[in-house]
Amino acid sequence: MADLLHEINNHILTLTLNRPDRLNAMSNEMREEMLRLLTDQATNPDVRAIVIRANGRGFCTGADVQPDQILARRANIGEQVESGINQVIRKLTSLPVPVIAAVNGPAAGAGVSLALASDLMLVNRDAAFHVSFARIGAVMDGGSSWFLSRTIGARRTAALALTGGTFGAEEALTWGLAHKVVDNDQLWAEADKLAGQLANGPTTALGLIKKEIALAATLDLSATLTLEAESQQVAFNTADFAEAIEARQHKRPPVFRGH
Repeated sequence: MADLLHEINNHILTLTLNRPDRLNAMSNEMREEMLRLLTDQATNPDVRAIVIRANGRGFCTGADVQPDQILARRANIGEQVESGINQVIRKLTSLPVPVIAAVNGPAAGAGVSLALASDLMLVNRDAAFHVSFARIGAVMDGGSSWFLSRTIGARRTAALALTGGTFGAEEALTWGLAHKVVDNDQLWAEADKLAGQLANGPTTALGLIKKEIALAATLDLSATLTLEAESQQVAFNTADFAEAIEARQHKRPPVFRGH
């Protein structure tokens, strides 16, 4: 069985991590296949939302830390991180469609990064995020230092990362990392429901909103205002915008086509 399963239904690409016996520790196959699929979707207008989920009782515990494998990576680990998980994170955050992470049980290392790189995160009640790099003498990677500091602040990030701390589902919700906490047996159904809502939305506008949010942390107000005006110029001239205005005029729900 493949380490990563995928399917496209109703304009939704679903990626399922599939190493449940290893709590979905990220293998080379899993990472490379995910990167390939995400790269393909960058130019696939049929995909209008993406869901990342996992089989078994855990989401993803990051790199496989079996001693013989992890120690063999020491000589060029920086290059591997840059060409591996970093490329996955770059793809997830730059894709012009919404990405949903459905986090079940424990996530650690790159698993935390995958969840944080999503636009919306659903977590089940058993979800637990282990910022445990320091426990093995490693540092945060996969963008986790950026995502956490930006959302929960530098002090709280330091408290977690320096002590190898953990936070759970309710903390993820309270801190603004998670969109919703759902019962364990409802996680996939809730993710599919949310993905369906987004996949039936005004895809171009959603992609532009995603871009605005991503750049807001680095642009000053003047540059942000310019970006918003440019983005609005594009959004107003889509077929979906015209459809929404016509639907409002006739008091009916809009039917968005994604362009």
